[in-house]
Amino acid sequence: MGKKSLYLSPDQIKKKFLEAGLGLKETLALIEMTWEDTPRGSVLIPTDRLFNTLDRLTHSTVRGSRIKRFRAQGPNQPFQIFEVYTSEGEVLAYLNMLYLRKPLPCYYLVYVEVTPSFRGKGLGNRILEAFRDYVVEKDALGLLDNIIPPEDPTFDIYDKLGWIPLEKLIEFSEKPDRAHYMVFIPAGFKKNHFALKLPKLIFNLKKKRPVIEMQDNELMVQRTIQEFNQIYSALERVFKKEKESGRTTLLMRFMFTKFTTRLLGFQRRIQELLGYTGGESLEQITLSREVRSLLIQPYSFDPEETDVQLFGDRSLWLSLPESIKSKTTQAIEGLPLYQRPFLTQWMKEKNRTEPLKLTIADLLDLGFDPTRLREFLLQDQIYMFERLSSALLKDLEKRKGLLEKIEKKIQGVRIRQAQIKVNLPLLWIQDRGNGYVLRKKVNGIHWEEAVYQLKQNPSLRFLNQHLILDQKITRTIRDIIDWTKDHIRGPEQEVLPDLAYFIPWNLERNSPLFSIDPANVPYLEQIWIA
Repeated sequence: MGKKSLYLSPDQIKKKFLEAGLGLKETLALIEMTWEDTPRGSVLIPTDRLFNTLDRLTHSTVRGSRIKRFRAQGPNQPFQIFEVYTSEGEVLAYLNMLYLRKPLPCYYLVYVEVTPSFRGKGLGNRILEAFRDYVVEKDALGLLDNIIPPEDPTFDIYDKLGWIPLEKLIEFSEKPDRAHYMVFIPAGFKKNHFALKLPKLIFNLKKKRPVIEMQDNELMVQRTIQEFNQIYSALERVFKKEKESGRTTLLMRFMFTKFTTRLLGFQRRIQELLGYTGGESLEQITLSREVRSLLIQPYSFDPEETDVQLFGDRSLWLSLPESIKSKTTQAIEGLPLYQRPFLTQWMKEKNRTEPLKLTIADLLDLGFDPTRLREFLLQDQIYMFERLSSALLKDLEKRKGLLEKIEKKIQGVRIRQAQIKVNLPLLWIQDRGNGYVLRKKVNGIHWEEAVYQLKQNPSLRFLNQHLILDQKITRTIRDIIDWTKDHIRGPEQEVLPDLAYFIPWNLERNSPLFSIDPANVPYLEQIWIA
């Protein structure tokens, strides 16, 4: 199979999409999902170069869209919803709001979302204007929590629409929480005892927010499952001929692998949602037997020869093996997999050995893509390569800056007796549409995987029941997170939730590495932040 086999020619891709009868939203969703990791400007991204009317269709669709308001369906759903929809009934954006009657009539904007492919087209502004006009019509306050980061180009969207930061209206003896509340006050709004009632309104909202967010999460999961089903249906139609003939292509495998890894990422996120009870199950997304049996194609392969792009320690790059420097993607993707406990246990249960030939069904069974992490030995030091989206380079730079700041501030500090170390990204490599981060391998595993092993692994469960190691890990990590929140100020705070924490672990024996203090109490000697 030739090296251009992963990506068909522009005419071939266009033909497949047209033959599948895809609508505009489906087409844009598939392009965004498949080529999200590819750097902007790459010849691989089939944008207007491929569909010469795509941009015109997008703008005409946005211009022809309409806004409607309705109440959310389902038990215990208190929300009213604005939707921006096309003439075909496809939703391009939506806004959830909640009416609070006392102590002031108020509409609380819970969440607003624009479909990724239609962002930057003014839809967010339109739906917010509709919300503002509705608030004026009802002679009520508008209230929201501005979660847009200050560096985001849309940060001032609410200022431009007449929203006022809460702190400009009332003073608090102490800030109510980490929220950034903003208020919209219609011109004719009656302000009787306004200064006294507004703090009470915020207090009431704070009490209700956990329930509000839980209900909003349920709606979000329901919508996202519908979107996954729509994308999967589009993929099935695009590759209908291949499925019927039993002939697979690299492009087919690549797109279904991207779909699966995105689905698994969503599965992990909903497990962390506040109060989410699983009312909407991912079992509603059913992959066919033919798709489940496909071999995965987790990385892209740009057919055009391009120079490797480097960021970080170039001297480290020069010391890498020639195979990595000359054929970067192929060499890295051929390295041994990182043997995390989840993977080694799965391989043992399935009687599998490396090199693994994984299928879509294997990824669904594992719950993650093990090919993202590779390891290799260089000058007596084991390093890790992590495959990441090329679009995350800026986020990685922010994280590195945050880690360097933590490293300076935490020198000499021990938290629950643990010494805190940082594991900085050393080198970022971009090659053929793929991004790779190089770090030193630490003698540990992610703290959540450690807790899972202690609770679920039969060989560790007895030990954990007697020493309660899972709680010691959880409390230590919680205290470290609290320390970072208290000591890190400025824009870096936005990156804090993205940090990962690793605890000492013997990978060969799959057992925790704890130290014992003079009172015979186990503690973690060190923890790495990455």
